[in-house]
Order: sequence, then C-alpha cells, then structure tokens
Amino acid sequence: MAILVSIGLVGMTQGLIVPLLSFILEQREVTAVFNGISTTALFFGVIVASPFIELVVRKYGARRTIIYSNWLALLMTLAFPIWDNLYAWILFRVVLGIALSGIFVSTEIWLNTILTSDNRGRMFAFYGLAIAIGLMVGPLGINLLSLSLWAPFVVSAICYLIPLVITMRIPDEDARLDESEEDGPTGIKRWWRIFWLAPFAMLASLTYGYLDGALVGQFPIYGSRLELMPSTISLTLSVFVFGSIVFQFPLGWLSDIWGRHQALLLASVIGLVGFLLVPLTQHHIGLLMTMFFLVGGALGSFYSLGLAYLGDLLQMKDLPTGNVLYTMLYGVGSILGPSFTGAAIQFFGKEWFAWSIAVMLFCYVVYGLLHSQNVNKKGSVFTTSKN
Repeated sequence: MAILVSIGLVGMTQGLIVPLLSFILEQREVTAVFNGISTTALFFGVIVASPFIELVVRKYGARRTIIYSNWLALLMTLAFPIWDNLYAWILFRVVLGIALSGIFVSTEIWLNTILTSDNRGRMFAFYGLAIAIGLMVGPLGINLLSLSLWAPFVVSAICYLIPLVITMRIPDEDARLDESEEDGPTGIKRWWRIFWLAPFAMLASLTYGYLDGALVGQFPIYGSRLELMPSTISLTLSVFVFGSIVFQFPLGWLSDIWGRHQALLLASVIGLVGFLLVPLTQHHIGLLMTMFFLVGGALGSFYSLGLAYLGDLLQMKDLPTGNVLYTMLYGVGSILGPSFTGAAIQFFGKEWFAWSIAVMLFCYVVYGLLHSQNVNKKGSVFTTSKN
C-alpha cells in the first residue's frame, strides 16, 4: 500500500509538470515546434535512462534506486523556477525523465518480484489506478500560477518528498534482486531474447504509449478542428481518465480469473471498435464523451495489464531487464503516437486522429490472435489461465 500511495503522488506531480511547462511556454508565445521539442525531451530522458536502471537496481536494490531517483526528481523540479531559461528547461526535462524512469522502472520491478500470478492483476490494477488518479488531479495545480511561478513547482517538490520519506521507512530486504545470469547473452541480444519471451505483453506498452501520446499531443488539435471549446476538450480527456479509473480493478480482477492474454485482447477489441466509431459521434458531445468513457475504461488498464502479464511470463532473474524494456517501449510509443497521428490528420483529415489509433490497435489484435494460435500449436504453458 505504501508503494501505491507513493506512485500515486509521483503520478500527480508528473500530471502537473508536463502540462504546466507547456502552458507556461505557450503563455510566453514560444513557438509550437519549440514547445513540442521541449515536451519530447522528458520522454527522451526516459528512453535514454531505462537501459541503465537495471544495472543500478541490481547493484543497489529497488528501494535505494527509488530513493535516489526521487531526490533527483525533487531537485530538478525546483531547478525550473530557480533557473528560468528556455534552453535550460529542456535539459531539466531530460534529467527529470531520467529520474522518472528510475522511479517507475524500480517500482514495477519491485512489485513484480513480490507479487504472485494469483494477485498480480488486481495489485497492478491498483497501481494503474493510483497513477491515473494522480494524472487526473495533477493538472489542477496549474491554477497555482495565479499565486506565483514558484507555487506549482513547490507543490510538485512536496509530492516527491512524501514518497521519499515513505520509501525510506520500508525494509530493504524485499527490494533485493537476484543476480543476472553470467553466461547468457548480454546487451541487445539479451533484450531481444527477453522480448520474445513475452512479445504480446511487451507490445501492450508500445500500444499504450502510442495511445497516450496521441491523446495528449493530438486530441486538442482534433478538438479545435471540431470547433470544441477548450473546456470541452479538457473535459473529454478527463472523461477518458475517469473511465480508466472506473474499470481498472474489474479488468485486473478479470485478468486474474480469465487470463492476462484474453483480457488484453478483449480490451483492445473494445478500444478498436470505439475509436472506429469516434468520428460518427464527433458532432454530438454527449455521444463523444460516452465513447471516450468506454474506450478509456477498456484501454486505461493496458499498461498495468501488460506489466502483470510480464511478471507471469518472465523468470525472476529476467524481470529487471523485462521491466526496463517495457518502459522503453512505452517511451517509443509516446513519441510515435503524436508524430504519426499528427501526420495522418494533416494529410488525410481530422477523422484520422481516431483511425490512426484504431490502426495501431488493429495491428495489436491481429498479432495477439496469431500469437495465441502459434502458442497453442506449440503447447506452451503461456496459454493457461494464469498467464
């Protein structure tokens, strides 16, 4: 429970910092291109740092890595108002992305090592729920700018300080990991081997990153071309997050009972149908929000379901590497999502905001069905209900 409270607070400050910085730059009439590059810098930090987090976790343990990462995130958060410079902020975002990578990867490794296949789905549902609530509440902190530039950054720093104190009080024994195999493949070969131990679970992270990046980066553009009010655009995104909050635990429970693979397929099919229908509801606000609530309920658990599936399929010694690769794929998806969706809108029309996401989900569903058939032919244990 302490870990879940901590990750919820971290999600809250992430949900504040990302839109806060973009809002400040927009108010200062910085170009959209520069603003976009600055936002991408955080995800670049996540991708760059992820391969090294495993080494740190194996050497110092998950608990100490979380503590070090929280300190770094806290210092970087306070650095923004201390050194108010556009180019320095890009560097600070990269370093903040490195710190967030350390926090999330270490926490996910830690949870996957202490949970079992019987409760992993439900506990990771709580994990996803904590992050979702944090991301939903966090943007409200933008209103603190009316007090001063410092106010929202100080609140964010406090949100890092609390989990720092909580983590320091947790016993270190549960956070220790097994040593990695000495005689096995290393580097890219090791990542490639581990990816193919759980490809459907791994691709859930890439798919969710694509969805997340497309929603955050391109839905405001889609909404503006529909001539929606800014308040309606933000409310629609909040409805998506609310749907994910409502259905996090039911889907996690279902995955424990029915199987992780089947739950991911069900969620992706619902999301696919939903995004195919979004253009049909785009001129009816009530229907559009209803559709976003449903697709949010189906797809909001994607990241946590994939993590739980990863824990089922990988051996303990491979979990750190698997979690690192999982986080990297999310970062890659977060960069590809707004890029591909933005290009689709520009060249084919606004409806392709939804259809671009639908294409990604269609590819995921097709692979999941083919992978399931191949696994069945091989008689793998991966098809049992515990996976």
